[in-house]
Amino acid sequence: MSSPAPSTSPLTPPRALRYYNIFRVASVAALLIMTQWAMPAPFGGNAWLSGWLLMYGGLVVLGVLLPRLRIPLEWGVTVSLAGDIALLVVYMHEYGGVQSGFGMLLLPFLAVAGMLVTGRLALFHAAMATLAVFASVLVYALNGLSIPRELFQAALLAIACFVTSSTTWLLARKARESERLAAERGGQLASLNRVNALVLQALREGVVVLDGHGVVRHYNSRAERLLGRIQREATLPELMPVIQRWRRGGCQPYAQTIESNVRGQQLIGRMVPLEENGAPLLVLFLQNVAELAAEAQQLKLTALGRLTANIAHEIRNPLAAISHASELLAEDAADPATQRLAAMVQDNTRRINRLVEEVLQLNRRDRVRSETLELSRFLPELIDSFVLAHPDTAGRILTRYLAPASVRFDRGHLQQILGNLLSNGWRHSSRTTGALRMEIDHDCIRVIDDGPGIAPDTQSHLFEPFFTTESSGTGLGLYIARELAEANGARLDYQPPGGCFRLSLPKEP
Repeated sequence: MSSPAPSTSPLTPPRALRYYNIFRVASVAALLIMTQWAMPAPFGGNAWLSGWLLMYGGLVVLGVLLPRLRIPLEWGVTVSLAGDIALLVVYMHEYGGVQSGFGMLLLPFLAVAGMLVTGRLALFHAAMATLAVFASVLVYALNGLSIPRELFQAALLAIACFVTSSTTWLLARKARESERLAAERGGQLASLNRVNALVLQALREGVVVLDGHGVVRHYNSRAERLLGRIQREATLPELMPVIQRWRRGGCQPYAQTIESNVRGQQLIGRMVPLEENGAPLLVLFLQNVAELAAEAQQLKLTALGRLTANIAHEIRNPLAAISHASELLAEDAADPATQRLAAMVQDNTRRINRLVEEVLQLNRRDRVRSETLELSRFLPELIDSFVLAHPDTAGRILTRYLAPASVRFDRGHLQQILGNLLSNGWRHSSRTTGALRMEIDHDCIRVIDDGPGIAPDTQSHLFEPFFTTESSGTGLGLYIARELAEANGARLDYQPPGGCFRLSLPKEP
């Protein structure tokens, strides 16, 4: 979204008085140039003119000093204007009075002052100028000169002074109100732009606004995540097929659904045509199909958590009874075989109980108790535990270390992940020696079986919750395994062909 243009600096009293002084100096300079070139010297000659200039110079200096005294603007303008009126009327009087026409110079001074003060002061300024003009006429009368024509012109000049002061004050007030309203609307527009930008960035969809030629006008950060780096006022080749489709359809003004493959991502969404100053615009709302599928999985996970929370006590109560019975059996058993069987029962009841807890906490991935595990020590213990639960695997699981490796992982999570992979691999293997093996590299663990592998049409659903090809399966094993892997910063993937699952280990911090 484009930001509003920066506002101009306010007209503070010091700045206003500074501009007024500049106007005074420029006006008097123009006056002197015109009178000295076009008219003879006044009655007092050059000495009078020098004295007048000295007084006006002092008046200008006073005007420069007034802002430093921090007096109100109205008082500063009034004091300066009073001096201007007095000296200009004196100048007019010396050059022949009102008939000379120099009285008209009072009008621009009153106009400038009227733009800087309130209405009453503007009329007061006009009254000061009127009194000064009539005082000049009175001086002529005291000198015995005929003044009927002077009085008529002085009256006209007085009317002009009042009209100028009141008109400029009214215009200035309207201008100030317009400026205030524009500043207020500008602030509201800027605030609205910020809100719009915030809402645009907060959308979960990628938003791209294009013109009729496919040039990017606006976009949000989500769109950059989907499409890569985007430059404003540039085209996006990836979206040109969408633009061309819209053009072929006659630039229809109604929203349409879109589906496109961009950089290996399947994107879906909708395009909404708009119009800006008569030019067509196209707003694209895009979403990643894979992310939508992940959200759907999360919803399934939420449903699973609610279901498990309702039946957890129904599972744990019989588990507690089984565990207690196995402990009693182990206490009364004298032969090692019975004690070993009781230990297996206790171990598996603990594993089932842990599985219920993990399913309940899949959404709370912050409960990871990581520790550094030496795989050369951890994996033999894991295989021994697995063999206790599956005696027919004894001596048939091979382990191959391609490189020494250690990993920062939650022990229970890694046991559950690899236990699930070993169980699935053994179930689909030929169950001969070496039919199931683990390969340990410095950055991954592979669990490989000699089975036929996963059918191509099944691979895309392999890690979805509740998806299973076994009649007795729950469809949660691989899904929970991947979730636990990601909770530890790892990644679990299937690598075709054949039966091979790769657990990419997290990097050391």
